[in-house]
Amino acid sequence: MNWMIELLACFVATAAFSVLVHQPRNTVLVSALIGTASYGVYLLLNQTTIAYFVASLLIGTCCEICARLMKRTATLFVSVAIIPLVPGVGLYRTMRFITEGNYLQAVTTGSATLLGLCAIALAVTATSMFFRAFKKKEGAC
Repeated sequence: MNWMIELLACFVATAAFSVLVHQPRNTVLVSALIGTASYGVYLLLNQTTIAYFVASLLIGTCCEICARLMKRTATLFVSVAIIPLVPGVGLYRTMRFITEGNYLQAVTTGSATLLGLCAIALAVTATSMFFRAFKKKEGAC
């Protein structure tokens, strides 16, 4: 039951963020659904670095497909759909541990957070590069 509440909150937060950044109305629902689905994958994979990577691959793939179907840029969808995966709590805890003088815990938490951020960046970049490699060239038969 708790995961259902998390996913509902994720959907609402992602949709609200898309409205906040003035995303076109016909893309708000799609971005919120992609963000919620990716967060669900992240929860299913036990919130590990691999979970960040797989969930970000899902975001990148879905956003590239939706961008082509809706004739929009993929960045429009990715910039909103990625919000639920951003490890803000890890960043906050790292800074808190530093201010408390608990440097060992700060390094541990900071390393895990940095790995998650790198996994997100790698997955989104890899997806974008994959789709660009197969993009139809203008003027080609």
